[in-house]
Amino acid sequence: MRKIVATMFLLILCTMFFDEAHAEKRRDFKELMVLRQILEQKERQLDLAKIKLTIDKLIEPSINVEQELNKINQIVSDIQFMIPPDASQMDKMLAIKKYIYTSGTWNNYKAYHYDFDDPLGTKISNKLLSNYIRSRKGNCITMPFLFIILGNKLGVDVAASVAPLHVFVKFTDSDGQTYNIETTSGANFSRDTWYRKQMPMTDRAIKNGIYLQALSKRETVSIMMTVLAEYYMNEKEYKKVVSISELSLRYYPKYVNAMLRIGSAFYLMLQESFVKKYPHPNDIPQNKKELFRFLSNGNRYWFAKAETLGWQEPGRDNEEKYLESVKRDSMKGGM
Repeated sequence: MRKIVATMFLLILCTMFFDEAHAEKRRDFKELMVLRQILEQKERQLDLAKIKLTIDKLIEPSINVEQELNKINQIVSDIQFMIPPDASQMDKMLAIKKYIYTSGTWNNYKAYHYDFDDPLGTKISNKLLSNYIRSRKGNCITMPFLFIILGNKLGVDVAASVAPLHVFVKFTDSDGQTYNIETTSGANFSRDTWYRKQMPMTDRAIKNGIYLQALSKRETVSIMMTVLAEYYMNEKEYKKVVSISELSLRYYPKYVNAMLRIGSAFYLMLQESFVKKYPHPNDIPQNKKELFRFLSNGNRYWFAKAETLGWQEPGRDNEEKYLESVKRDSMKGGM
C-alpha cells in the first residue's frame, strides 16, 4: 500500500513539474500534438508508412512525405508483379524478401543490406526510413519497419515485435503458423530461443510480455516515436524526451525502452541542474530541493519499474555477439 501511495505521489509531482512550471514550453511543443493526433486514430486507420515518414520529418524537415510514399508504392507495385496468382501468405512474404535482399532487375541490382558502418543506428539520420530506401543500408529500426510497411500494403499478416534494444517481424502464414523474421539477417526465420540466446531476457520478462510479442499497429507507432525521443535526447531537450516517452507508454504500457528513457532523462537533468553545480547535496538551495528530490526519485522509479517487469541491463558482450551473428549470416549469403 505504501508503495502505491508513493508512486501516486511521484506521478502527481511529475504532473505539477511538467504541466505547471513549464506550461509555456509545453504549449509550443507542436511535435507532441502531431504524435497525439496520430495515436488518437482508430487502429485500422493507422498507415504505418505515412506515420513513420511523418515522424521522421519532425527530425528532418526536408523529407517530402508524399514523394517518399510514392517510392514505397512503386516498390509495392514491383513486388506485386513477383507474386504468383492465388498466392498464399508465404508466397507474398517471400516475394517481399526477394525484392529486398536478392539483387535483380526488380531492385536495379541493388539489394538492401545491413549497415555495418553504423550497425546500431547511433546516427539518428540512419534511422530515417527515407535514408534507408535511398542508401539501401539499414539497421534494426529501418529494416523491420520497411518490411512491415510493405507487408501491410500487400495484405501480408506481419507485425512488429521487440527484444532488448531490437525490433524484428512476426509473420503468420495462411495456416495460422507464426514465424519470427530477422530483417537484419536476410529476412530469415529465427526462433524465440535464438533471440533469447543472442539478447538474454529473464523468464520474468517473457512472462510479463515485454518481449517477443506481436504488437498492434498503435504499439508499433509507439516504437516509431522512439527515434524522435532519441533526437531530443541528443539535443539535451530532456523534458520533450519525457513527454514523448510518456505518450508512448500510454499506448504501449509495457514498452520498457520508454521507461528507461524517462529514467535516463531524469538522470541527465539531475546532472545538469544539480550535480555539476553543487558538489554536495547540502549545497543545494532550499527552494530547489523539491525538484532535486523529484528528479532523483523519478530516475529510481522508472528503472525500478523496468526491473520489476524483468528488464536487465544488457552487457557489451551481448551486443558484440549479435553483430557477429549478423556478419556470419551475411557471409553465408543470407543477406
